[in-house]
Amino acid sequence: MEPALSGNNVAVFAISYDSVEILARFAETHGIAFPLLSDQGSHVMRRLGLLNPRVQEDHAAYGIGPNPRHVDLPYPGVFLVDEQGVVAVKRFHESYRERDAGAGLLASTLGLFSPAPGPEVAVPDDAVHVRAWLDSPTYCMFQRLHLNVEIVVGDGFHVYAEPISDGYTPLSVDVAPIQGMERGAIRWPAPRSFTIDGLQEEFWVHEGTIRGSLPLTFTAAPGAGDHLLHATVAYQACSRVACLPPSALHLKFPVKEVALVDRELPARTEKTEAGG
Repeated sequence: MEPALSGNNVAVFAISYDSVEILARFAETHGIAFPLLSDQGSHVMRRLGLLNPRVQEDHAAYGIGPNPRHVDLPYPGVFLVDEQGVVAVKRFHESYRERDAGAGLLASTLGLFSPAPGPEVAVPDDAVHVRAWLDSPTYCMFQRLHLNVEIVVGDGFHVYAEPISDGYTPLSVDVAPIQGMERGAIRWPAPRSFTIDGLQEEFWVHEGTIRGSLPLTFTAAPGAGDHLLHATVAYQACSRVACLPPSALHLKFPVKEVALVDRELPARTEKTEAGG
């Protein structure tokens, strides 16, 4: 992730309510090179409206009992600030447990799709070239992964997009259900309007290189084990003079479970003394 950031003049800072000492130990333990900022007492996060007042209710929904340390926790998320100091992108999750993989953040906030860190499936074709990969070959509970799909449409061709009339196959990605995995909706670039001389019908199509990202969140408790992800990419490629038959590519991606990393929390008395 670091080369992609430095190559695009992006600097990373993380902010937490933990003390400087705790953050220093955490950075040393996990090899974190970017600055970790201490907002002990959560003063900055409170001014920004980032504190979740319903943490106890959220815990109850997960079957977790009350804990005096689990108050004034911020929503997990990211601000992307431009060179003028203006917030250009805000990306936050409702659940304090949910986290994006680093590559997924780059793709969603900066549009930077990093090379596949694990197995990659590529299907070459004269009209359409499909490439797909997971942004992480591993997962842990409540980490959000993304299935990235790149479609390169050959010159003179297009693929259909939603909305579409019956009889045509729009570009889509479907992932087979897995126990304890939540699937989001894939996001594509906006299609363009397309008409054919002699037809009264308007179509929406993609051309050139299209990249989409489908979020996947594994919510099962630790111990769910490794999985084999089954995905289907469907599309129909056409030119102005002919349409190819609909295509459906069936892809497989192994994803391995890894243990959660326990994050050291400050004692409640420490936060109280700091005004948290």
